[in-house]
Amino acid sequence: MESKAPSTKRALIMDPIDDVATVIDAVAAGDTVSVRTKSGDTVDELVALEDIPRFHKICLAPLATGQLAHKYGEVIGIMTADVARGGYVHVHVIESVKTGVSA
Repeated sequence: MESKAPSTKRALIMDPIDDVATVIDAVAAGDTVSVRTKSGDTVDELVALEDIPRFHKICLAPLATGQLAHKYGEVIGIMTADVARGGYVHVHVIESVKTGVSA
């Protein structure tokens, strides 16, 4: 039986400071992910460490527990677990934080 070679999938990054990108295609562990800007420029390429559903987030750089994560150039949450480059970032590893709100 022939094994299927991993394919290249697409992801979108909105701001250069983003720690995560949104996958445009469903991603399987081992797939190569090409990260592009909204203008179509390829800015990164990485290998997915796990399956990631379409329109969910892939980690672009290692994020440690307690570290703030950025998407759209804004803080989207605080990490509740360590995630390696290529890992899946979703509610199981990130907690929402309110920014710009005084107590």
